[in-house]
Amino acid sequence: MDPINIRFSTDADRAAVLELAELDGKAAPQGEVLLAESGGRLVAVVGVVDGVSAADPFTLSADALELLKLRAEQERERRYGRGPLLGRLMLIRQRAGLIA
Repeated sequence: MDPINIRFSTDADRAAVLELAELDGKAAPQGEVLLAESGGRLVAVVGVVDGVSAADPFTLSADALELLKLRAEQERERRYGRGPLLGRLMLIRQRAGLIA
C-alpha cells in the first residue's frame, strides 16, 4: 500500500470531494475538510466540524478514514477545548445553525 497523505482541502478540491461522496452514496462534508490521498488518488474525506465522512468503496480506505477521523477530532479539541463531548456539542450547535 502507498503512503497516506493527510491535508486540508482547498477550493480546488471541492469537485473531487463531491465526487467521492457521491461514489460512496453519502452526503459531502461541509466547511473545512480533511483529505486522505494515497497513490495520488483521493481515498477518504472527513469534515472537521460536521464529522461527515466518505471513502472510496473500491479501494482499501478504512485505515485512511480512521486516521482522518482521529485527525478531525484533534482539530476540534484544539479549537473548541479538550474532550469529545464539547466537540459533539459544537457540532450539534453548528448543524442547528447556531454557529457558523
